[in-house]
Amino acid sequence: MDIYKLENLKKRLEEYKIEDEKDTYVFRVNKKYATSSSIFFIMISFIAIYSLYKELAGIEKFSVFRMIMSIALIGYSIFAAWLLFGYKIVIKKNVIIAGKVSIDMQEIESATVKIDRISAFKYDRFLDIVTKDKKRVKLRLNIGNDMLFLKLIQNYIGDKLEIAY
Repeated sequence: MDIYKLENLKKRLEEYKIEDEKDTYVFRVNKKYATSSSIFFIMISFIAIYSLYKELAGIEKFSVFRMIMSIALIGYSIFAAWLLFGYKIVIKKNVIIAGKVSIDMQEIESATVKIDRISAFKYDRFLDIVTKDKKRVKLRLNIGNDMLFLKLIQNYIGDKLEIAY
Protein backbone atom coordinates (compact mmCIF):
# COMPACT_ATOMS: atom_id res chain seq x y z
CA MET A 1 0.00 0.00 0.00
CA ASP A 2 1.29 3.44 -0.91
CA ILE A 3 1.35 5.41 2.33
CA TYR A 4 0.59 8.64 0.53
CA LYS A 5 -2.84 7.44 -0.72
CA LEU A 6 -4.87 8.21 2.37
CA GLU A 7 -8.06 8.68 0.33
CA ASN A 8 -8.13 4.90 -0.27
CA LEU A 9 -7.57 4.22 3.42
CA LYS A 10 -11.03 5.40 4.46
CA LYS A 11 -12.76 3.12 1.94
CA ARG A 12 -10.56 0.15 2.88
CA LEU A 13 -11.21 0.82 6.57
CA GLU A 14 -14.97 0.74 6.02
CA GLU A 15 -14.70 -2.58 4.14
CA TYR A 16 -12.34 -4.19 6.68
CA LYS A 17 -13.93 -6.81 8.92
CA ILE A 18 -12.54 -8.04 12.23
CA GLU A 19 -12.76 -11.83 12.24
CA ASP A 20 -11.81 -13.01 15.74
CA GLU A 21 -12.61 -10.48 18.45
CA LYS A 22 -10.15 -10.75 21.34
CA ASP A 23 -9.60 -8.83 24.56
CA THR A 24 -5.96 -8.07 23.78
CA TYR A 25 -4.24 -7.23 20.51
CA VAL A 26 -0.48 -6.75 20.17
CA PHE A 27 0.93 -4.83 17.20
CA ARG A 28 4.64 -4.86 16.44
CA VAL A 29 6.79 -3.23 13.78
CA ASN A 30 5.92 -4.42 10.28
CA LYS A 31 8.27 -6.95 8.72
CA LYS A 32 9.45 -4.77 5.81
CA TYR A 33 10.54 -1.95 8.14
CA ALA A 34 12.14 -4.38 10.60
CA THR A 35 14.06 -6.16 7.83
CA SER A 36 15.42 -3.00 6.23
CA SER A 37 16.39 -1.53 9.61
CA SER A 38 18.00 -4.80 10.71
CA ILE A 39 20.13 -4.94 7.57
CA PHE A 40 21.31 -1.39 8.27
CA PHE A 41 22.21 -2.17 11.90
CA ILE A 42 23.94 -5.42 10.96
CA MET A 43 26.05 -3.61 8.35
CA ILE A 44 27.07 -0.93 10.85
CA SER A 45 27.95 -3.60 13.43
CA PHE A 46 30.03 -5.66 10.98
CA ILE A 47 31.96 -2.59 9.83
CA ALA A 48 32.67 -1.60 13.43
CA ILE A 49 33.65 -5.16 14.44
CA TYR A 50 35.91 -5.51 11.40
CA SER A 51 37.60 -2.20 12.22
CA LEU A 52 38.13 -3.34 15.83
CA TYR A 53 39.52 -6.67 14.60
CA LYS A 54 42.02 -4.96 12.27
CA GLU A 55 43.24 -2.71 15.07
CA LEU A 56 43.50 -5.44 17.69
CA ALA A 57 45.17 -7.88 15.28
CA GLY A 58 47.77 -5.28 14.37
CA ILE A 59 46.79 -5.06 10.70
CA GLU A 60 46.16 -1.33 11.06
CA LYS A 61 47.80 1.17 13.36
CA PHE A 62 46.02 1.34 16.72
CA SER A 63 43.91 4.46 17.19
CA VAL A 64 42.02 5.21 20.39
CA PHE A 65 39.57 7.41 18.48
CA ARG A 66 38.75 4.65 15.98
CA MET A 67 38.33 2.14 18.80
CA ILE A 68 35.95 4.45 20.68
CA MET A 69 33.96 5.08 17.48
CA SER A 70 33.72 1.34 16.76
CA ILE A 71 32.51 0.58 20.27
CA ALA A 72 30.02 3.47 20.07
CA LEU A 73 28.67 2.18 16.72
CA ILE A 74 28.26 -1.33 18.11
CA GLY A 75 26.47 0.11 21.16
CA TYR A 76 24.25 2.22 18.93
CA SER A 77 23.35 -0.80 16.80
CA ILE A 78 22.46 -2.90 19.83
CA PHE A 79 20.37 -0.09 21.36
CA ALA A 80 18.56 0.63 18.07
CA ALA A 81 17.82 -3.07 17.50
CA TRP A 82 16.52 -3.33 21.06
CA LEU A 83 14.20 -0.34 20.46
CA LEU A 84 13.09 -1.68 17.08
CA PHE A 85 12.18 -5.16 18.25
CA GLY A 86 10.84 -3.95 21.59
CA TYR A 87 8.37 -1.55 19.95
CA LYS A 88 4.80 -2.63 20.36
CA ILE A 89 1.37 -1.14 20.69
CA VAL A 90 -1.16 -3.09 22.75
CA ILE A 91 -4.92 -2.63 22.70
CA LYS A 92 -6.35 -4.20 25.83
CA LYS A 93 -10.14 -3.91 26.04
CA ASN A 94 -10.51 -0.13 25.53
CA VAL A 95 -6.99 1.02 26.43
CA ILE A 96 -4.13 1.72 24.03
CA ILE A 97 -0.72 1.00 25.56
CA ALA A 98 2.40 2.15 23.69
CA GLY A 99 5.53 1.95 25.81
CA LYS A 100 4.92 4.02 28.94
CA VAL A 101 1.90 5.78 27.44
CA SER A 102 -1.56 4.48 28.28
CA ILE A 103 -4.63 6.03 26.64
CA ASP A 104 -8.18 5.16 27.65
CA MET A 105 -10.24 5.28 24.45
CA GLN A 106 -13.17 6.83 26.30
CA GLU A 107 -10.91 9.83 26.98
CA ILE A 108 -10.07 10.40 23.29
CA GLU A 109 -11.42 13.68 21.96
CA SER A 110 -10.13 13.17 18.41
CA ALA A 111 -7.85 10.85 16.46
CA THR A 112 -6.48 11.72 13.03
CA VAL A 113 -4.53 9.56 10.60
CA LYS A 114 -2.14 11.79 8.68
CA ILE A 115 1.23 11.89 7.01
CA ASP A 116 3.85 13.71 9.03
CA ARG A 117 7.57 14.33 8.91
CA ILE A 118 9.82 11.98 10.87
CA SER A 119 13.14 13.38 9.64
CA ALA A 120 14.41 15.95 7.17
CA PHE A 121 13.45 13.99 4.05
CA LYS A 122 11.28 11.16 5.35
CA TYR A 123 7.54 11.07 5.91
CA ASP A 124 5.32 8.37 7.38
CA ARG A 125 1.75 7.78 8.54
CA PHE A 126 0.85 8.70 12.11
CA LEU A 127 -2.18 8.44 14.31
CA ASP A 128 -2.44 11.77 16.12
CA ILE A 129 -4.55 11.35 19.28
CA VAL A 130 -5.85 14.25 21.36
CA THR A 131 -7.36 13.36 24.73
CA LYS A 132 -10.03 15.28 26.66
CA ASP A 133 -7.36 16.72 28.95
CA LYS A 134 -5.61 18.11 25.80
CA LYS A 135 -2.70 15.67 25.79
CA ARG A 136 -1.43 14.92 22.28
CA VAL A 137 0.06 11.52 21.45
CA LYS A 138 1.48 10.56 18.05
CA LEU A 139 1.68 6.87 17.21
CA ARG A 140 3.64 5.91 14.12
CA LEU A 141 1.68 3.45 11.98
CA ASN A 142 4.63 1.36 10.81
CA ILE A 143 3.09 -1.67 12.47
CA GLY A 144 1.98 -5.00 11.11
CA ASN A 145 -1.75 -5.12 10.32
CA ASP A 146 -2.35 -1.40 10.69
CA MET A 147 -5.85 -1.80 9.22
CA LEU A 148 -6.88 -3.99 12.17
CA PHE A 149 -5.39 -1.42 14.55
CA LEU A 150 -7.31 1.45 12.98
CA LYS A 151 -10.53 -0.58 12.74
CA LEU A 152 -10.35 -1.45 16.45
CA ILE A 153 -9.91 2.21 17.32
CA GLN A 154 -12.72 3.18 14.96
CA ASN A 155 -15.01 0.63 16.63
CA TYR A 156 -14.31 2.18 20.04
CA ILE A 157 -14.34 5.90 19.19
CA GLY A 158 -16.55 5.98 16.07
CA ASP A 159 -16.62 9.25 14.12
CA LYS A 160 -13.84 10.76 16.22
CA LEU A 161 -11.37 8.91 13.96
CA GLU A 162 -10.59 11.06 10.93
CA ILE A 163 -8.33 10.51 7.95
CA ALA A 164 -6.59 13.71 6.79
CA TYR A 165 -6.05 13.90 3.06
